[in-house]
Amino acid sequence: MRDQLLRKPVNDWDLEVYGLTEAELAEVIARFGSVKKVGGHFGVFVMQGIELALPQGPGFRLASDMATQKACRRRDFTINAMLWDPIQGDLLDYHGGREDLARGVLRLTDPETFVEDPLRVLRAARLAGQLGMRIAPETAAACRALAPALDDLPWERIQKELVAWLLRSGWPGRTWDALVETGAIGLFPSFRGLQGVPWQDGPGLAGDAWTHSGRVLDAAAGLRQGNRSRDLILMLAALLQDLGRPDRGRYEVRGRWQASGHEAVAVTRARHFLQRWFPSQSLQGAILPLVRWQAAPQELHGRQAGKTAYLRLALRLPDRRLFLDFVRMLTHVAGISCQAIDQTQAIWSAAGLLDGQPEPWIRGDDIKGMGLSPGPDFRRWLEMAYRLQLSGRYPDRNTLLQRLLHIRKRPISSHAS
Repeated sequence: MRDQLLRKPVNDWDLEVYGLTEAELAEVIARFGSVKKVGGHFGVFVMQGIELALPQGPGFRLASDMATQKACRRRDFTINAMLWDPIQGDLLDYHGGREDLARGVLRLTDPETFVEDPLRVLRAARLAGQLGMRIAPETAAACRALAPALDDLPWERIQKELVAWLLRSGWPGRTWDALVETGAIGLFPSFRGLQGVPWQDGPGLAGDAWTHSGRVLDAAAGLRQGNRSRDLILMLAALLQDLGRPDRGRYEVRGRWQASGHEAVAVTRARHFLQRWFPSQSLQGAILPLVRWQAAPQELHGRQAGKTAYLRLALRLPDRRLFLDFVRMLTHVAGISCQAIDQTQAIWSAAGLLDGQPEPWIRGDDIKGMGLSPGPDFRRWLEMAYRLQLSGRYPDRNTLLQRLLHIRKRPISSHAS
């Protein structure tokens, strides 16, 4: 109902059914197709993307005979406490949800029932950014009082809200600020350290690292493509990229705040965050390289590094196009020229490294043919052969193999070619 009133695309249909028991509801909807029951404390049925549920009483117990007005009172926010009666064709709005929606105000429905689920604290912050709404003062106060109870919730429920924030929010930077407003920031102590750390995003954009991170989140949201996996990697990297600044910041002689080397510290803190809320090794393997090497193109450009250094960077990144999008976005937010990013892209493109990697010319059998047995140095030889291939200095496999045989005659510690 909420999204219809906002004239937004409706992606989820939620139907609340009154006057039936759980068994009766299951029997009725089974006539229309395959049904899956989800939810632990109460029955929610999913059929063809539509969720059907019975009203809930205290303690999330089913209460099929509950009146609609009493059921709506148990909803989290007034904008979510509206129902549409398809039989009578009426909007049931007992708590002023439509007016709050028009005013852009997020207001809790009932103080007594609001405290039953601490996740509503994080949801308030998420909806503020998703819908671009301001949180009513009394609702923010209720959230701050309830926020300590977030620590007792399963990580899966927290993760679900974080994903909804990062993938569905039109103004994720608004949610970023609302974490403080609602007290939900207590779940993420490493974020709080960004407050008060000086930072400036170009002329006229002074602030702190907290403000900068909010701008980064909003900018990253503009790069989402509707690919859930890619977009989540991008948004989590944007969320975590600045976490090392509090440890590495210092004032330069000319009064400008610098945080040289903050990326390595950020990786450590980002890993801790991901292990707590997104315990997926593949996801971490995609995000952490973005955080760790975010400054590499600027550093390579600044010291006029050779092609080999750029190729070495490419091999550290599982998705180079996403990396380039990510670091280009960071440079725009910081008000820095993108020349370094353009140069990195040009070198990688010439080497065929933007999409996947060229097949290696030299394989294990070739290394064995050079008289080396499998062991600690074997992989190093393969990696060196691949770097030399990508350098563009060798026109074909045979020329490269001759070069490796020449290097083989020297101590391995000198393999810098």
